[in-house]
Amino acid sequence: MGKHLQLIGTIVPLILVALGLVSWVFTLRSDISTSQVQIVEMRRAITLADQQSTQTEIEINKLNKLIEDFDEIEAITEEVDVLIFRINELTEEVNNNSPGIAKLKTDLAIANDQMRTIMADHSYMGEMLEQLGKGQPAGERRDYGFGGY
Repeated sequence: MGKHLQLIGTIVPLILVALGLVSWVFTLRSDISTSQVQIVEMRRAITLADQQSTQTEIEINKLNKLIEDFDEIEAITEEVDVLIFRINELTEEVNNNSPGIAKLKTDLAIANDQMRTIMADHSYMGEMLEQLGKGQPAGERRDYGFGGY
């Protein structure tokens, strides 16, 4: 019986170790399966995050383009403001000079009328000198420059 006890004393710890190893293997297998499921879920999450990152990058590029457009609009607005200021200056200058321009127009109209009167007098004088010149002897006739005479 001593031999049997010795054999049982050797086999029981081996069985216990074997049962411990089997339970450890099943626990390890369960942990590996759980880890694999988590890895698959993490890959899905990473894929979604990557897609969202790509979409965010696209949106950031659109935002940058809008900012560039806004900068261009600001520059154009500044140019328009400068042009409006210049137009206002020119309008003020025209308004300030309008009475002078109106007087110049009036003075030019008067001068034009006087010139016509003088030209008419010169034409009449030319006719008179022509008539006088016809009465002079041929050697005494002169060209006065009025009306071709």
